[in-house]
Amino acid sequence: MKVRDKKHTWTGCSTNFNTHGLGEAIVGFDGDGGMDSMFISELEVFIPSLGIWKDMKQAFNDKDLIPDNYNTMFAEPKDDKDRERGYF
Repeated sequence: MKVRDKKHTWTGCSTNFNTHGLGEAIVGFDGDGGMDSMFISELEVFIPSLGIWKDMKQAFNDKDLIPDNYNTMFAEPKDDKDRERGYF
């Protein structure tokens, strides 16, 4: 999924949580190819089904993003059952 910092100074992609950090996602940066772990509260995510950038923490609260059942990855819910259940 496309992500960016809230200051809009860079973009990247992320689909995985940092399993060794609390509330962090692993981000791959566009351009230089580097990777880092960042707090979810510092990121915005592009939600393709809505066509908007949204605060990542709020996207999880609204269930526009949900984790897998191992809590290692995240994605948009594929259907209403996934959204209701809160994981895929």
